[in-house]
Amino acid sequence: MPPQYAEAILENRPGARASEKSIAINFRDLPLSIVRELAWCLHEHVRVGRTIHAEEWNRLSAIIEAVVASEPAIHSLVQRTEAEWAASFHAHYAGQGVIAPGKVELRLRCLRKLLDHLVVAYHDGEWWELDVWNPLCDPRIPLRAHEPSGRSVTNLGHLTAPWLRAGAKFWLKTYLETGAYTWTSLKSRLDQLKWLQRHIDIHGAAGPHIAEDADAIRPWFSSFAAFLRGHRVESGPTAGQPLGAQQRRTTMSTIETFYRFMFDNRVEAARTLNDQRWLQVGLHHCVLFRPDERPRFTNRSSTDRVLSDEVVQQIAAGANLLGLSTDEGGMGDEQALRALLLLIRTGRRINEVLMLDFDPLETLQTPLGDSDTGFVARLRYQQTKVYTANPSILADAEVVALVKAQQAWCIGYLRGVGNSEPTPKYLFVKTHVNRLGSHPYSAATLHARLGVLTNRLDIRDANGRPVEISKTHTFRHTKATNLLNAGVPLHVVMRFLGHQSVNMTAYYAKTLERTAEREFLRYQKVTADGKLLDVDPRDLYDMLELDRRADRILPNGVCLLPPRQVCTKGNACLTCTEFVTDGSFRPELEDQLNRTEALIEQRQVTFEARHGQRMEDRNVWLAGRLKEVVALRQIITTIDEVAPSSAVRGAGTDAGQKAAT
Repeated sequence: MPPQYAEAILENRPGARASEKSIAINFRDLPLSIVRELAWCLHEHVRVGRTIHAEEWNRLSAIIEAVVASEPAIHSLVQRTEAEWAASFHAHYAGQGVIAPGKVELRLRCLRKLLDHLVVAYHDGEWWELDVWNPLCDPRIPLRAHEPSGRSVTNLGHLTAPWLRAGAKFWLKTYLETGAYTWTSLKSRLDQLKWLQRHIDIHGAAGPHIAEDADAIRPWFSSFAAFLRGHRVESGPTAGQPLGAQQRRTTMSTIETFYRFMFDNRVEAARTLNDQRWLQVGLHHCVLFRPDERPRFTNRSSTDRVLSDEVVQQIAAGANLLGLSTDEGGMGDEQALRALLLLIRTGRRINEVLMLDFDPLETLQTPLGDSDTGFVARLRYQQTKVYTANPSILADAEVVALVKAQQAWCIGYLRGVGNSEPTPKYLFVKTHVNRLGSHPYSAATLHARLGVLTNRLDIRDANGRPVEISKTHTFRHTKATNLLNAGVPLHVVMRFLGHQSVNMTAYYAKTLERTAEREFLRYQKVTADGKLLDVDPRDLYDMLELDRRADRILPNGVCLLPPRQVCTKGNACLTCTEFVTDGSFRPELEDQLNRTEALIEQRQVTFEARHGQRMEDRNVWLAGRLKEVVALRQIITTIDEVAPSSAVRGAGTDAGQKAAT
């Protein structure tokens, strides 16, 4: 066994019998042509980083030998379809008096991987001419240097109309080669073309031009728009509901983009695809839907984009369930635990964390690294959504500790799967077909883990709604909002988030303003005499913002005095008719009541020691303080009766300032 092959083969598979511990792989008694195919597939498995189990290969070799012995005409694995091999495997076991669907499935699973490689090896044409595009088997497929791990296979065989399948291959390969589309965006484009195929199956089409009569093309696509409107989702959480407006809109846009491309390149398409019907695609194919048929674009902001500090702390505290072993009641995925903590700490997008280089840290030069800022390094990340120069952020000691812990885990894991000298490309690695550490941890896998964590923790926000931890972009919104709350300049937040323009960052500022307005409107406003304010809260909010009364925001409420009018009452807000407060200031109001009552008692003691008697209620100083006490008690009583007693961030309060930072 060549050393580079032997390292990829697990000698002792968990649960293996003593007779199965040999790493020798036996291809004896097979036709030489099939031996060559198996040897080629073994080589490809080693190349792409698969871990090879010798006993699985030997069992597959044995059953192929038995099938070939009974059917001597077979001289190649690709000579038969997967379904035909399955029938032969079932017949083989049945001949032994064994009904073993499980064994057949295991053998087929191994054979399927071999066929994927062999189809590519035997294909003499361009890579895009194949019905199945698999970058793992075909290195000719253009990928970015850092491609997010996800759906690794694109199967165009679902487009059963030959002209549509050929046109889609020509379009998608061109956009992929020019960089207009990325590998991860092909899935959605192909899924949208499948809707066109379904309509063709129902109503038929004359070819790429759809209909011989140009006047019949628009009605055909109008019926397609009606088909999308009338379709009901068949599975999933929205089963039985109509397709979403956004899904219908993007499907229409994709189909128009496809036809515009084919019109612009119809001569080359007709020549390359050997189908002259593409020359019949005309300008009238470039706009296929009327404006009234296309759903309006709606981009509704989620109501749970920003998480409170309390909720984030609960998520961080419960995240240990991800890393605990299954024996301890956890999910046994330490990578998911550290990825979640980095999402919370850094506010990066999910793939920016999962695609970190194995060594993403750059130590800061002194004296900044030794200062009291808390930042000790820069964290480089892969920017796959938009291009930015030098994508990196400042990182504190906690982030550095998470990275180093993940590095140690990654090295240990790769050595455990047969990589004696691992040099992984990524910090978070996929744990399937990735012995070399060249593929990142899948975002789909992390979303699934966090979905389970959501159900296990059952964390609720202030309104009692469940917090979906799997919506990882929420952590990005929360980080951005907290930075803006803390007064970090917009352009600094823009660099931290990796945005290309301030306009992108301004979206988070808008979210912050909407959050502030929503929190303001949650509470019923109370006047100094404990009565409810007879003003629409939204009108009051608009009034304060339009007049820019930032100087009227008080530690314990809001002053409604017109901005041009000077206050002559000094510190007597609690006895002023222009004073308004709400439940968000309750802790400050209660503290002020306690301090005022304590101050009165202190002054009484001092007065009595000096004059031999306590102050009378008509004393000018005491009368003012007693009015404040009465006002505070009335306000607090009213708040407790009509508004939530739990406080939220309040401008000017100590608690609010701490929460904001």
